[in-house]
Amino acid sequence: MGHRSVAEHRAAVERLLGEGSCEQVPLDRHAAGRRLAVDLVAADDLPRFDSSAMDGYAVCPGSPDQRTYPVVGDVPAGSAPAFGLVPGQAARVMTGARVPQGTVAVVPVELTDASPTGPAPESVTLRQAPLPGRHVRRRGEDVTAGSVIATAGAAVTPALLALARSAGCTSASVPAPTRVAVIATGAELAPPEADPGAGGIHESNSQMVAALAEAAGCRVLRAEVCSDEPYELRALLDELDADQDVDLVVTTGGVSAGAYEVVRQVCSPLPTFDFVHLAMQPGGPQGLGCYGSTPVVCLPGTPVGAFVAFHMLVRPALDLRHGAPTAPAGRAEYVGRTRRTRAGRVQFVTSVLHEDGVVTAPDARHLTALAAANCLIEVPEGVDQLVEGDVVVVHPV
Repeated sequence: MGHRSVAEHRAAVERLLGEGSCEQVPLDRHAAGRRLAVDLVAADDLPRFDSSAMDGYAVCPGSPDQRTYPVVGDVPAGSAPAFGLVPGQAARVMTGARVPQGTVAVVPVELTDASPTGPAPESVTLRQAPLPGRHVRRRGEDVTAGSVIATAGAAVTPALLALARSAGCTSASVPAPTRVAVIATGAELAPPEADPGAGGIHESNSQMVAALAEAAGCRVLRAEVCSDEPYELRALLDELDADQDVDLVVTTGGVSAGAYEVVRQVCSPLPTFDFVHLAMQPGGPQGLGCYGSTPVVCLPGTPVGAFVAFHMLVRPALDLRHGAPTAPAGRAEYVGRTRRTRAGRVQFVTSVLHEDGVVTAPDARHLTALAAANCLIEVPEGVDQLVEGDVVVVHPV
């Protein structure tokens, strides 16, 4: 088995996965949370026409001191006035309605002697002189057709949906979700409904990794459990490679140097595969390659090792495919007892980042500590202990 740094293996996973494809999706509520693959361009002006920002009266003053105007029309929202205003005239308009040609300003109804309800009056008296342009939204003042309203990589938010749809956009190009199949290997793994027996354990990796993949924007097509029989794994990989819908297979277990390492037994003879031991704890044993034409990433079998390896090695490659920024690492002060670590490898400690900015490591083991964690402390290769007061790198999970 070769040896490789965490950064080198992360880059190898990125190369293996490569760039994803794009798909066109309707700009509706189901697009929220997706990211744009290309710039989103306005299809129409916003507003589409000169419109009223208030319920009131569109006026075209005949003189600076004019206060009373004949009302020559009524314009509800959604209609297009068939008349224009000449100096000295007014028309009742509703919020969002297209103002008549010749409108100089809109005066809110509360600044007139008119009733806010009922039919339009024959005339209206203003309580103050109208200010030119007041309460008139000019065509294209927000967005002009052909302008970029959101750049590639931007998240589709509810607010962007409102802007885009108002600007006439109906669809957007977004990175297609990576379609993933997960295989947890191990003769000892028992499904939830089964008694594991004297030497078995309850299986958890398939659903944990599937949940991690979905949280990374993937579409999980299958989550399988496979024994340590090479023929069974080979048949399952053949089936997945023949499935054109599968973009990526993620396996757990079977990658170390023991006698029953089924993933390594099946895949290591293939020239497209590479099995390594990273200078990393947990999650040192790793593998990757192509089975047929399908990329396969092979994670260790311990749940904590698989969790850490997915976050530190696989998630960045998926984020890149999906056009999403990987959550940046931060720094925090470590508080707690001194913890010995193994020098010569990067160690990731399941930890808790608190609101006051300090980070602690739960006084628990393995999965109990993992379930309590919201981050990983990264302890560099050359460090052999974690001491209270150390400023450490933390990775959110």
